Amino acid sequence: MPQRMSLDQLNKFLTDARGKVDSVAKEVSEVQLQFTSAHQVNQTMHDATLNDLSLRAAHDLNALPADVHKAIDARLEVERKTLDKRRQELASQVVPKAEQVADDLLQRAQKATADIKQANPRLNAQEEALKASLAEAEAELNRLNAEIKRRSGCLTVFFNFFKINDLDRQRHKLLGRMEENAKAMKGVREEWAKVKAEYATQETQLQKQWQQANVDAARAREELAQLDDDPKRDELALRRAIVNVFDHWETPLQPAGNPLVDEINQMVHYNLQQNAYEEGLGKVAGLIALLGGVSQGVQSIGQSVDALIKEQGMHSEYLKPVNVMLDDNVIQFHKQWDELRGKLKDERALAQHPKDFSALFDAEVKGPLAEANIKRMFDSLSSALTAATQGWKG
Repeated sequence: MPQRMSLDQLNKFLTDARGKVDSVAKEVSEVQLQFTSAHQVNQTMHDATLNDLSLRAAHDLNALPADVHKAIDARLEVERKTLDKRRQELASQVVPKAEQVADDLLQRAQKATADIKQANPRLNAQEEALKASLAEAEAELNRLNAEIKRRSGCLTVFFNFFKINDLDRQRHKLLGRMEENAKAMKGVREEWAKVKAEYATQETQLQKQWQQANVDAARAREELAQLDDDPKRDELALRRAIVNVFDHWETPLQPAGNPLVDEINQMVHYNLQQNAYEEGLGKVAGLIALLGGVSQGVQSIGQSVDALIKEQGMHSEYLKPVNVMLDDNVIQFHKQWDELRGKLKDERALAQHPKDFSALFDAEVKGPLAEANIKRMFDSLSSALTAATQGWKG
């Protein structure tokens, strides 16, 4: 039945509910860890068994049960067409493109080298010209200083006053030119340092890209050479067909007791487990996301309740205390967390039986945690808060 709550009581209810949702999410995260570990172990056993079976089958196809042999023959035709198509793609597209990429990168590297070689004499010539100009200015400055000193003697200074002033003006003008010259030389050297740094960076990047492009081209050429060899292509098609059939075989064979049949049945077990773990891992992630959404939604409403509590505290002299009438569906919705958490407690058992978790997930998302139920719960909460604060308006 509905319950009347003060804002403080509602705030506590939401805080407790969110804490329980997060606790369930934590349990699901533990299940996820166990699933991941168990999936990896099963994958290792799956791959080892698949490799052994494939080698045995390739050695003697006639030793295989008739159904398996028939499936391999059917798959062989598919693999032959697939490899022939791949051979044509390699010859017409992949290899030429890989080689073109390598050639383009080489051309870019050569252009970068040419550019820096071109920049070097240009900047060197500028620097040498500036050096010569600076040396000429320094010589002229020394001449002016000597002349000023000669004309500044105590007996002649009065008579040479205007000449000294003129020489001093020339001297300051020359100093200004020398300063501009020094700045220009500094700029030339900085430009050269920048060009060298950019070239070094570009050269390193292009070299790495060119090396990788050559590796890619070599691999493509090697693959094409393998597929151009008819016997090797047929051998590869058969190997791929065998692996594909065993990797997807999900029907146990009879009679048991035959070592080869028993190993195929073991392969069936690993295949079914892989499917179950992959499905379970997907549903684990889905449940974690769903619980995260519920938690965030409850937190958001809790923040609104906090704001109402503060507002009521600041204006208590004229705001009536708020009582929220909480619908029964909200209360019942948040009673499910303890039970759900209990179902997830034994994460190791669930990891050994991934189908059980998938069944649990399906039951929850089609029942208590159905999208319609979650939406109804949040709509009820929002409506209850709106109705409770209606009297505050105006």
